[in-house]
Amino acid sequence: MPLKTLDISLELLGYFTAHHPSWGVREMSQQTGLSPSAVQRIMSTLAKKGFLRQQPETRRYELGVRFWELGVLYRDRLQLCDAPATWLQEVALGQGETVYLNFLENRTAVCVQVAKSSEHVQLNINPGERTPLHLGSRGKAMLAFLPRDQQMAILEDVFAPESGADRETRKTALQEDLKNVQSSGFSISRSERLSDVVGLSFPILDIRNLVIGSVTIGGPNSRMTDSKLNTCLPVIKQLSNKLQDHFRNFL
Repeated sequence: MPLKTLDISLELLGYFTAHHPSWGVREMSQQTGLSPSAVQRIMSTLAKKGFLRQQPETRRYELGVRFWELGVLYRDRLQLCDAPATWLQEVALGQGETVYLNFLENRTAVCVQVAKSSEHVQLNINPGERTPLHLGSRGKAMLAFLPRDQQMAILEDVFAPESGADRETRKTALQEDLKNVQSSGFSISRSERLSDVVGLSFPILDIRNLVIGSVTIGGPNSRMTDSKLNTCLPVIKQLSNKLQDHFRNFL
C-alpha cells in the first residue's frame, strides 16, 4: 500500500469514535472530501484485513475484530486489568465518585479505564471517549505539562478560527489557567465541558518526565464541593504517583 493511501486509510479510521461508531460510504465521502469510489475501495480493503466490518443490513462500516485483538495486546502490555484497575476502583469506592485513567494521543485525552461511582447520579464516561486537551481537567492536566512548542501549537490551532479582541482574551485566559495548573500540579474544571460536572485531575509523567496521561475523579457539582475536592486532592495525587511509577516500567 503506497504511503499516501496508508495515510488516508489511517485518517479514515480516526473518524470511527464512541459517538460515531459506524459510517456509510457516502457519509464518509462527504466528511472527508474523498470520492465515494475512493472511500469504498479503502474501506473494503480494511474490511478484508479485519480492521473494519460491514453491517449486512445497513451496509455501513464499523471497526472490526482486528482492533479488538490489538487492543487486548496493548491492554496486556500496560497491565490495565490488574493493579491500575484495582487502584481506580479502590479510590472510586472510597470517595464515592467516578475515577478514570486517560492517555495522551494525537492532541486528545483518551479515556482508557473507568471505575464507576456507586451513586445513582454519576458521571457518564466510557473507555475510548476522546476530548480536546483545552477543555476539562483531564485534558488540561496534560496540556499544561506538554513542551512549550507543542502547547503553543495546540493553542494556535484551537483559536485559529476566531478573530478579534475576544480571541486574544480567551487565549490569554487559557494560558493563565495552564500556568496555574503547572504551578499547582493539578487541574480542576467546573461545568467546563459538561454542565454541572466537576473534575479534578493530576498528570502522569513517564521516566523522561514527559506527560503521557492523567487520572481524574469527577462527579456532579452538588457532591463535588470545595470540601470534597480538598479531601480528594491528596488521594488523587497519591493515585497519580502510583500509576506513574507503574507505567514507567512499561512506557
